[in-house]
Amino acid sequence: MELYYQPNWETIKKRLTLLWNKEILDRPCVAVSAPKENYEPYVGRIPQNEAEWKAFYTDPEWILERSLAAFERTYFGGDALPMIFPYWGCGGHAKYLGGKPHYVPDTIWIEPAFEDYGSFDFSFDPQNEALQAELKALTYLADAGKGKFFVAPPDNCGSYDALSQLRGGEDFITDLLDEPELVKKSGSQMVDVLIQSGDRIFEVLRENNDGGSVHSWMNTWCEGKHLQLQCDLSVMISAEMYREFILEELERTCQWLDHAIYHLDGMEQIRHIDALMSVKKLDMIQWTQVDGQPDLTHNFDSLIKIQKAGKGLVLLPRKEQLNAIVNELSLEGVMLVVSGASNQQEADEIVDFVAKHSFKKRIF
Repeated sequence: MELYYQPNWETIKKRLTLLWNKEILDRPCVAVSAPKENYEPYVGRIPQNEAEWKAFYTDPEWILERSLAAFERTYFGGDALPMIFPYWGCGGHAKYLGGKPHYVPDTIWIEPAFEDYGSFDFSFDPQNEALQAELKALTYLADAGKGKFFVAPPDNCGSYDALSQLRGGEDFITDLLDEPELVKKSGSQMVDVLIQSGDRIFEVLRENNDGGSVHSWMNTWCEGKHLQLQCDLSVMISAEMYREFILEELERTCQWLDHAIYHLDGMEQIRHIDALMSVKKLDMIQWTQVDGQPDLTHNFDSLIKIQKAGKGLVLLPRKEQLNAIVNELSLEGVMLVVSGASNQQEADEIVDFVAKHSFKKRIF
């Protein structure tokens, strides 16, 4: 298979396949995108109100228009892949149970939908309006992408995050203490919704994604199903509560997927690393550098701990952090998505630097 915007796909595919086994084909996996020369910046339509923001996020023709404009203006260096990420809200499977989304600049949030767990209907109807609209949009994008680009699934990931949206964040945290068994039952039902809807989403995208699945901003691919897992609300709970409530969700979701990556977002989640390492089918940890917190070069102890536990890493470093990374970490089982390249030459130099200077040693 060839991709119009990335002619090296067949070699990249081999690298990304080996990545899950912590093996290297010819060099570590590194993706670097840069603006092409001689292209004017794309200036698209700017939404003016919530109705227009809804169209911005959900209209597949609008999504395709701006995505193609971006692809034409982008040099995909190293293992970088052209991918559309249809963002329809984090924990978006809450919409499939009637959660009402609100579309605003830079994000989508879902308003609370119930106060009483016992009276809320958690059953999944595959014909629900929200899912059917998304499947239709994904089909349109996948049909347009064949031989040109990949299409990632929407951001349906943390099931307890989705449940928290349906209940309301502050009330949900209180529920963890006051109604733990009801929360666990409902959390398990949200995992059911994720799996049942996810199977339909993966099937719609599979053919376009060369028989597999992709994650857009992590730049990963596998033959089969893989997804980002997360629990952003875990910044507000203890390590003990994380084990009590969240581990079962992760275990079940990992059993469903062929490969899984956990999105670890912020220093407050470091206390959950030991619990995450206990999930055998969890392949990788994606480490997010949060503004105002120590960057990843100040957290090598935690990153090495993850590697020694047999898990891979997805890192999103800036180019100036690469020297420290290649000197501290083994890059077997590591996906580097590097930012900061200003042109094609600089993107290629970054890839060459990683290939030349990364250690071959195994530390786990």
